[in-house]
Amino acid sequence: MQKLAQLAHISITDEEAQDWQGKISNVFEWFAQLQAVDVEGVAPATRPSFGDQAAGVVLREDHVVAYPDGERVLDQVPARDGAFVKVPRIATGADSVGGD
Repeated sequence: MQKLAQLAHISITDEEAQDWQGKISNVFEWFAQLQAVDVEGVAPATRPSFGDQAAGVVLREDHVVAYPDGERVLDQVPARDGAFVKVPRIATGADSVGGD
C-alpha cells in the first residue's frame, strides 16, 4: 500500500494503509468482474450516445468560428510558441517512483 501511495505522490499513515487495503482490493475485484463479461459482438462505444438518431435526434454540424479577441487573450499567457500556449511538462520519466 505504501508503494501505491508513493506512486500517487501522497503520504499515508499505516492505519490509513490498512483501512484502504480492503477498499482497493474491492476495486480490483470489480475490475476482474468486468473483465469476465462476454462482450463478443458488442461494438465499442466511440462517443456518448445521444439517443436513437433514427428517432429524430439530429446533431448539429460543427463549424469553426474565429474568436475576434483571440490574439488579445493569447497575449496574456505566460509563455507561447507561435499560436500555441506553452505549459510545464508534468509527465516525465523523473515522475515515476522506484524506476518502475
